[in-house]
Amino acid sequence: MRFSFAAFALVALAQLASATGNHSKPQDCKKNEFWYGDRNSCVPNGGTPGKPTPPKGVQCPTNWSWNGPKTCCLPNNKPPPKPPVPQCPKGWVWWPILHKCLPVPKPPTPHPPQPSKGPHNPGHPHGPKKREPSRITLCPSGLDACPISGLIAGDYECLDTSTELESCGGCVSQGKGQDCTSIEGAWNVGCERGSCLVYTCAGGFQLSSDRKSCLPL
Repeated sequence: MRFSFAAFALVALAQLASATGNHSKPQDCKKNEFWYGDRNSCVPNGGTPGKPTPPKGVQCPTNWSWNGPKTCCLPNNKPPPKPPVPQCPKGWVWWPILHKCLPVPKPPTPHPPQPSKGPHNPGHPHGPKKREPSRITLCPSGLDACPISGLIAGDYECLDTSTELESCGGCVSQGKGQDCTSIEGAWNVGCERGSCLVYTCAGGFQLSSDRKSCLPL
C-alpha cells in the first residue's frame, strides 16, 4: 500500500510539474484569452478549442475543458473572486493538485459466500430458473429509470430528477428536463425541486434575476 501511494504521489508531482511548466505572463494573454493564475496560463475564453475529451479515467468539472499540453482541466471562463470548489460529475471528486476529476474511491467488494456442497445441495442449480424482476421495478420509489445514452439498449440508471444536476426535472436522455452543467457562463449550479439554479457565475458574467442563467457583462 505504501508503494502504491508513493507511486501515485510521484505521478502527481510529475503531472503538476508538466502542467505548471512553460510559464507565461498576464501581459502575454490575447484579447480572446484570460489569465489563469493557478496554472500560470493564458486560457481561451469559452474553453479549449474543439472541447477535447479527457483521457480515460479522468473528467473535467462543469464548464471546464481538458487541455492536452497541460494535462489538466482549465476553466472555460475567468473564475470569480474566491471561487467555490469546482463541481465534478456524480461519482467523481476534484483533485486540486492535479486539476482534474478522478473517480471517487470505492471500498473493496467482499467475496460472496460459496454454497456448500452436499446431498441436498450438489453445488449446481436444479429446477426452473428464477425469473429476474423487471428493470423498471429495480428503481426505488421516488427515482426515475433514465436510459443511458450510448450503451446497450435497455441499460438505465436510477436518478432523483428533483436534484440530479445532469437530468434536472426529467431524464435528459429522453428529451426531458435540463442539464444544469451546460448553462453557459455558470461556475456553480444546483438542481432544486427539479429546476436548475445558478449559484455563482464565472468572470465576465452576471447572475440573472431568476438565478437560472448567467448574462454576459
